[in-house]
Amino acid sequence: MKIQINGNINEYYVQTLCMLFFSGVKFSKTDNGESDGLSADVSVTDFGTGAAATVTLKTEKGIATCTHSEQKSIGAKVSAEQIACGKAFFEAGKKLTGITPSWGILTGVRPAKLAIGGIVDETSKKEVRDSLTREYLVTPKKASLVTEIAAIEKKLLEKADTSACSLYISIPFCPSRCSYCSFVSFTSAKLLGLLDSYLIRLCQEINQTIDCIENLGIKIATVYIGGGTPTTLNEKQLEILLDTITARIDPSTLQEFTVEAGRPDTITSEKLNIIKNHGVTRVSINTQTLNDDVLEIVGRKHTAADFYRAFEMARKAEIPVINTDLIAGLPGEGFGSFSETIDAMIKLRPENLTFHTLCIKNAADFAHNKANINAWHTFNETSKCVDYSQLSAKNAGYIPYYIYRQKNTVDNLENVGFALPGTEGLYNIYMMEEIHSIFAVGAGAVSKMVSRDGRTIERIFEYKYPYEYLAETNGLKNEEKVKKINEFYQNIW
Repeated sequence: MKIQINGNINEYYVQTLCMLFFSGVKFSKTDNGESDGLSADVSVTDFGTGAAATVTLKTEKGIATCTHSEQKSIGAKVSAEQIACGKAFFEAGKKLTGITPSWGILTGVRPAKLAIGGIVDETSKKEVRDSLTREYLVTPKKASLVTEIAAIEKKLLEKADTSACSLYISIPFCPSRCSYCSFVSFTSAKLLGLLDSYLIRLCQEINQTIDCIENLGIKIATVYIGGGTPTTLNEKQLEILLDTITARIDPSTLQEFTVEAGRPDTITSEKLNIIKNHGVTRVSINTQTLNDDVLEIVGRKHTAADFYRAFEMARKAEIPVINTDLIAGLPGEGFGSFSETIDAMIKLRPENLTFHTLCIKNAADFAHNKANINAWHTFNETSKCVDYSQLSAKNAGYIPYYIYRQKNTVDNLENVGFALPGTEGLYNIYMMEEIHSIFAVGAGAVSKMVSRDGRTIERIFEYKYPYEYLAETNGLKNEEKVKKINEFYQNIW
């Protein structure tokens, strides 16, 4: 898609607006055939008391032009130029494609962050909902959802220690790669052979990082071991990792200790008992769907029966909180199949249920079949699945406690975490709302340093791949990382 911009508007913002109507689109600055007949001409003008925008969208099937003017507002979180551009684009896109995005022109990853500051009481909740529908064209249903989540998050965050931090530990290995996965995750026998060496280096970095945290006088609130699939580690390797952590951190001092045991085909009773005995309070056991045919299509090397087996083992291990992830919009699955999965999961009653919407990122195997994305689902079929999952969870006593959105998600929908009251995944909230620093270790991990007032965020990236992480220069890189952290806390925090 070719984009032409005149005026003071961010190109990336325009691109995100394009993706609301043209899923998976790529962008080009020339008419060399890469634009696939798509173009967007955007013109924004500041007229002193406000701004006006005109947007023209072209496809091989037609053309649509819309103009919108927006008055400047004191204290507004978004500029008049951006709102004018968004609304003009929204109307042109709707006219040309017939699509009405349920999230309007709200394109950010963290919609609750926009809402949370305005919530004080029930009256202010209504004002926030009205603002989302009026200023951002969000549907009343989505505005109510995000306002409810923001209100729940606000109560939890009021109890949070913003001077604390969280520790994230990356295990970027899986037994096989799911077709929708975009994470750095290694599955071949040769790369899985790096696990022993990786674990040695990882444990060294865990100790170095905890040294750094202790020297700064910071308390660790939550620990999250993610991946990949951490239970790709065998029993001995898993025990080594958890021994390293609990030798330095008393689990009883943590608000939450999570291990993603995401793939049922990696879970054994012995692993779960090791996890429980090391004070872990939360595990994820994920199936994404209970339809075996769909599991095969997406490359999950397990069955629904495997999931039930793993879930029952986790219950017997008496781990306090079990989370289960499900994905709406998977190829081969319609509303009937997905709703059956939801009904079965509600009966199983894990403490946490996370409802994702299929997102096709460039690093995923599915990205090679982008031409077939629209053929995988009927428009609004996935929306129906998402609505059903959320309504069913609420009716069963779950509350929505965190939300995030991604680009190139089917029908521009959202990912929402639900929890039985009192079992909310705190790391998810702390990470999403960026209320304190996340110290991250391991290949592909990203540390996020957050200032005390939350206004300054600095990211520190690890080597992306395990073989880079294991290189001799890694020790030097970790010294540089510690130096950057110390400088941040001395100069900014």
